[in-house]
Amino acid sequence: MPVQSVDVRDGDPTIQVTGEHRGTVTVTFTDGRVRDVSVRAPDADAWADKIANISAKAQSDQEDQDAAEAVEQDIEILNPHKEAGLPKMALAYLRRAQAEEDPYQAYLKFSRFNDYRVNQGWNLNQVQTQLASVGLTAEEWQDMRDRYQYLSNAGRVTAMEAYQSVVAGDTWVQ
Repeated sequence: MPVQSVDVRDGDPTIQVTGEHRGTVTVTFTDGRVRDVSVRAPDADAWADKIANISAKAQSDQEDQDAAEAVEQDIEILNPHKEAGLPKMALAYLRRAQAEEDPYQAYLKFSRFNDYRVNQGWNLNQVQTQLASVGLTAEEWQDMRDRYQYLSNAGRVTAMEAYQSVVAGDTWVQ
């Protein structure tokens, strides 16, 4: 849902002794969600520029938050989740997998991403190009790819499947 309105709080911006402009902007999305954004700018012109661009920034931040929520809920990358489009969701899965310390959980996140990648018809060399528009850098992708390939080799997949079979709910089965 796109941004419906952007409202500067009454009395804002306040102008500091240093000339800095500070204030709060309320961004309302068409689905009814509301986000308050604190804005700081060195002068009146910069304040006006930030207010003019706040809608796009709030939209992007909400997309990132919704993508992270999709990963948290383990939602398949088939349909957009709230503000998050498929590429943002895919990137969120990659970043979460990369940050995951538990190798099995990382494997599951990479696997969820891999399903999306295959459905898109991308080979591993095309991922960074396809996701660059949502913020994936070449260096970040190389790091992810190294870990992904380590987790996806045939021996590792067998180990991951064995690992999965010994987990029963939240307790370990010996």
